[in-house]
Amino acid sequence: MDSIITGLNQSEVQKRRTQFGPNEIPAERPSLVLDFLKRLTGLSSLVIEASLIIMIFIRHYLEAAVMAFLLLFNAVLGFVQEFRASRALELLMKRITVTVKVLRDGTWQQSSSSELVPDDIIKVAAGDVVPADALIIDGNISADESPLTGESLPAERKENEKIFSGSLVTRGQAIARVTATGRHTFYGKTAELIEKTRPRLIIENMTMSVTRGLLLVDAFFIIAVLIKFDLNHLPLLSALPVVLTLLIASIPVALPAMTILSLSLGSLELARKGVLVRKLDGIENSAMMDILCLDKTGTITENRIKISEVICLSDAFNQKQVLALAQAASDQVSLDPIDSAIVEYGNELGAESVDRLNFRPFDPETKLASAEVEHQGRKTEVIKGAPQVLLAQLPDSAVKKEIENHLARLATSGQRTLLVAIRTEEAGLKPIGLLSFFDYPRKDSRDFIARIKNLGISVRMITGDNQLIASQVARTVGLEEKVATWKSGGQANPSSLPEAEVFAEVLPEDKFALVNFYQSRGHTVGMTGDGVNDAPALRKADLGIAVSNSLDIAKEAAKVILTSPGLSNIVDLILTGRKIYRRIILWIINKVVKTFQIVFFVSAATLILGKPVITPVAMILMLFLFDFVTISIATDNLEGAERPEKWSLEKLLAMSLIFGCLKILELFLAMYLILKFWPLSFEQVQSLMFYLLLVSGILNILNFRERKMFFHSRPSWPLMIFIILDLIVASVVVAGGIFMARVPLYYVLQVLAYAFLVTLLFTDLIKILLYRWKGGKIFIL
Repeated sequence: MDSIITGLNQSEVQKRRTQFGPNEIPAERPSLVLDFLKRLTGLSSLVIEASLIIMIFIRHYLEAAVMAFLLLFNAVLGFVQEFRASRALELLMKRITVTVKVLRDGTWQQSSSSELVPDDIIKVAAGDVVPADALIIDGNISADESPLTGESLPAERKENEKIFSGSLVTRGQAIARVTATGRHTFYGKTAELIEKTRPRLIIENMTMSVTRGLLLVDAFFIIAVLIKFDLNHLPLLSALPVVLTLLIASIPVALPAMTILSLSLGSLELARKGVLVRKLDGIENSAMMDILCLDKTGTITENRIKISEVICLSDAFNQKQVLALAQAASDQVSLDPIDSAIVEYGNELGAESVDRLNFRPFDPETKLASAEVEHQGRKTEVIKGAPQVLLAQLPDSAVKKEIENHLARLATSGQRTLLVAIRTEEAGLKPIGLLSFFDYPRKDSRDFIARIKNLGISVRMITGDNQLIASQVARTVGLEEKVATWKSGGQANPSSLPEAEVFAEVLPEDKFALVNFYQSRGHTVGMTGDGVNDAPALRKADLGIAVSNSLDIAKEAAKVILTSPGLSNIVDLILTGRKIYRRIILWIINKVVKTFQIVFFVSAATLILGKPVITPVAMILMLFLFDFVTISIATDNLEGAERPEKWSLEKLLAMSLIFGCLKILELFLAMYLILKFWPLSFEQVQSLMFYLLLVSGILNILNFRERKMFFHSRPSWPLMIFIILDLIVASVVVAGGIFMARVPLYYVLQVLAYAFLVTLLFTDLIKILLYRWKGGKIFIL
C-alpha cells in the first residue's frame, strides 16, 4: 500500500486549501453587546438594579446615580478583564494542536490537523483523534464515536467504510483518504481539544454559601432597623436607603472579575513555564491535590525504550541480521516505541534493510507482529512478539530451554523481552533472537519525587509492568521498593493500599478504580498519563495531567497539558496553583470580614443611635472603592502554602467571627471617642465613620495576606498603587466634602492614624497570637 499511494503534492494541497479553507471550524464569537448585558444579570446585579429603581422611585437621585455607576463600573471591569484574558488564552490554546500522519509527495509527514485538505492520505492508529471525515482504504479500527453520537460502544470500521471527525481510535490502525474538512464534515465540527467554558469553582460555591448566610443574618438586622424606625416614629421610607445598601454590602459583586483575572493571569504564567491549562478549575485542584498518581511510562521514565541486549539463538544469524529482520516486522510510521527502538538500534549497528513484501502490524490480541520478506532468495515470514506466545508454538527442545533461561535472567533485572522468529515452508517456526528492552528513568525523576513529597503530596507510581520492573524503577527514583498489586476486584489486603507507593500489573480499568479509591476517602487526586489506557483515569482525576508527547485522546481527557519534556513543570503547576488559590482566599476572607464588619456595625450603631451611622451614598461609594482595590489582589506576591490547601467553611467562619468582632470593637471605640470628645456635627461623624470603615477594610488586606507581621513581605506594585490611590481618594472626598459632609483635614488624619494603629499593630499582633495558639489550625491562611 505504501508503495502504491504517493499522496497529494504541494501544489494540489494549496489548490484545495484555497477552495475548501483550513480544516477547522472558526469559533462563533458571542456578541460583545450581549456578553456585556449578561453582566447586568445575576444575584448581585439584580439586587443593585432593584435598589436603584427604588431609589429613583423615592427620589433619592444621588444614591441612584452612585448605584448605577457602581453597577456599570463592575460590569465594564469584568467585561474588559475577561475579554483580555479570553483572547490571551485563545492564543495559548492554539499551541495545543491535533497532529496527524499525512502522506504527501510520497513521504509520510507529521502535520497539524488544520492543514489537511480533501483527498489527503492519512494514517490513524489507537490513541488518535480522527482529524477529518475520511474513507478507510486499508486496515481496520475500532472508533469511539461517543463524542459525536452518544453511543458508548466503539464502532468497528474497516476498508471502504467512513470514519468521522472527532471520533477516537481505540484499537487498530488504518490508512484513509480525507473526504471532507472543516465546516464540510458530516458532523460539522473537527476534533477540538480546548474547552473554553469556565467551570464553577469550589471556592466560588463556598463563597456564595457564605453570602447566602450573611443575607439571612442581614435580613434579621434589617427587620430590627425597621422596627427601630417604627418605634421612633420615623418614616419607613427613610430607612429604605439604609436597608438596600446593607443588602448590597453582603453581595460579592467583584468576585467573578477577580476570580477570572486571577486564573487567567495564572494560566499565562504557567504557559510560560510549559504548562497549558485546558480547564481553569485545574489550577484550583492543583492547590488542593494531596495525592499524585504518576504513570511510570513517560512521566517517571523517559518513555524512550532502548534495546539493552540482543541475544542470538542461532549460529546462522548474527546481531545485525536479527535486527534487520526485526526491523522488517516493525512499523516505521506509527512511532510505536518498541518498533522505534528496534529501528534506531538497527541503524546504529548498520543493519542492512530487507525487502518487505507484506506487513501486519502488532495486534494487541495476538501480541504479535509479522512481515513477509525476501530473504536469502526465498520468501520468509518474520514474526516478533511476546515470548510466551511464540514459545507455546514450539516443541520442547534445548533451544526452548535456553530461551526460558534467558527470559528468567532478564526478568530478574526488570527488562522486557521480544522474541524474533522466522517461518518457512521447509523449516517451520524457528526462533533466531531475543531482544531485551528497558525504559530508563529520567535523570530528574528522583529529585522531582523528593520535591513533590516536600510539598506535602503523597506519590503513587502506577504501571502495567510486572513487579520486578516496578521495584527496580522505584528503587532508582527513591520510592519504597515494596510493590502492591491492584486487581479489578480490589487487593488482597486493602488496608495497606493507602500507604503503598508503587502499584504494578495495573490494567487500564484499574487505573480508574485506583483514582476513585483515593477520591472516595476524601483525597484530591492528580493523575499523569500519555496514552489511550490513561484517558479514563485522567478524566476521573481531580487534576488530569497529560505529559508532553501525549496522544490526542489523553490531551482531550486532561485538564492540564505539559508542553515540554521533564517533570519540573508539574512542580511549577503546583506552586503556581497554590499561589493563585491563596490570592482568591485572601479576597474572600477580606470580603467576608468586611461584610461582617459593615452589616453588624452599621446595623448595631443605627439601632443604638436611632439613625444611620453612615449615609447610603457613602456606603455605596465605600463598596466601590473597596472592590476597586481588592480586584488587584489577583496580582499580589503571595507565597503558596507548604502543604496542600484544604477549603473549610468552618475555618472561614471562625476567622470571620473573631476578626469581625475585633474590628467591630475598634469601630465602636472610635465612634465613642469621636462623639464624646470631638466637636463635630452628626453628619461629619457619618463622614468619618465612612472613612474609618473604608481605610480599616483596605488595611485588612495587608494584615490578612501574611501569617507573620504585615511587613514580612511586600505586596505587588499594582496592589500597593491601588491601596495608596484609594487612601488618597477617600481622604480628598472626606476633607473636601464630596458626596458627604466636609471634615477638617486635622480630624481626617487622626482617624487615618487610628486605623493604621489598630489594624497594622493591634489586630496584627492578635493575628500572630492566634496563629501560635494551637499552631494556627483554626485558620485557613
